[in-house]
Amino acid sequence: MNTKTKAALAAMATLCVFGLGAAGKSDQKSEEKHYLMRISHAGPVSDINDDYVGATALKSYIEEKSNKRVTVDIYAGSQLGNYQENMDQMNNEALEAAHTSIGAITPFIPELAVIDLQYIIPNDEVVYKFMDGPFIGKMADAVKTKLPNVKLVAVSDGGRWRSFYTTKKQIKTADDLKGMKIRTINSPIQLEFVKFLGGAATPIAWGELYTALATGLVDGTKNATPDIMSNKFNESIKYGTLDRHTFLFGFYFVSEKWLDTLPKDLQTIVLDGFKHAAAVQTKFNKDTEDKANAAFIKAGGTIYEPNSAEKATFSTARQGMMDWYKMKYGDKWLNEFVAAVEQAKKEAGYKE
Repeated sequence: MNTKTKAALAAMATLCVFGLGAAGKSDQKSEEKHYLMRISHAGPVSDINDDYVGATALKSYIEEKSNKRVTVDIYAGSQLGNYQENMDQMNNEALEAAHTSIGAITPFIPELAVIDLQYIIPNDEVVYKFMDGPFIGKMADAVKTKLPNVKLVAVSDGGRWRSFYTTKKQIKTADDLKGMKIRTINSPIQLEFVKFLGGAATPIAWGELYTALATGLVDGTKNATPDIMSNKFNESIKYGTLDRHTFLFGFYFVSEKWLDTLPKDLQTIVLDGFKHAAAVQTKFNKDTEDKANAAFIKAGGTIYEPNSAEKATFSTARQGMMDWYKMKYGDKWLNEFVAAVEQAKKEAGYKE
């Protein structure tokens, strides 16, 4: 689907919203106004996809708690556009809500790619403390300065830990990556990381990755096993190497002007609904990872856990990528991020 088609879909959906609003006003018998909230996300319509699980939890919560005074329509599979387009649509009042990765934010604030720095957050417990910490609020404030109508309302586990998954060759050390075409998002920090380890970084849109893997355009990707299984990438991917270089956060956004059109009681329900969806998605991903690994192995794949010596070959990228980030973006957000992680470690009782 090209950009014009996506834009047309979004515009048509917007007209439907306005039409519903007009109909509600013209119906003098109606005792209360009803509202429509559309949420866009990239994942497929699938009960084993975390994006869709989060969106359906959001829909169920808001519609039940509001007695369907707010109806939630889910647009899966990037039907209304990619992440950047969704952010623009919300800012311009053409879309009510979206669930995204950090890739939605970095086109507007490149420095916030800092949360993708590799081998800095060590485990789930630190992740959860970090998600509840002050760094997320600072991110929300930064987004508002660039996109005044876009409100960051909840953060979730957006798909577990990124690791290397390959089609023809098992990766055990960083040296094994040399020359391999590894798919990344179109983000400098992701591209540079693969290059740092000797791979050939290849930016591919999410919707094109299945074909890129099947045709050999790329030799692998940086994802998590639930992503591999729910998108059927295992039809080409045969090897997983759990180096866990970065954690994939998910972000729920809402159009603030749309939110402000709701009565206060409905605003509370909607905001609580986002927090509920984030919690459901986080638990789903945590619970699904082991099952996805087992399913991957059952389907003929191999999961490899590097030993300490092998992990050390990857973790050399930690300081190298921090140096690269500082040279490119400065140290303001780097210092904020590292401090937030260190605080999260203390709260989680993490020992080096």
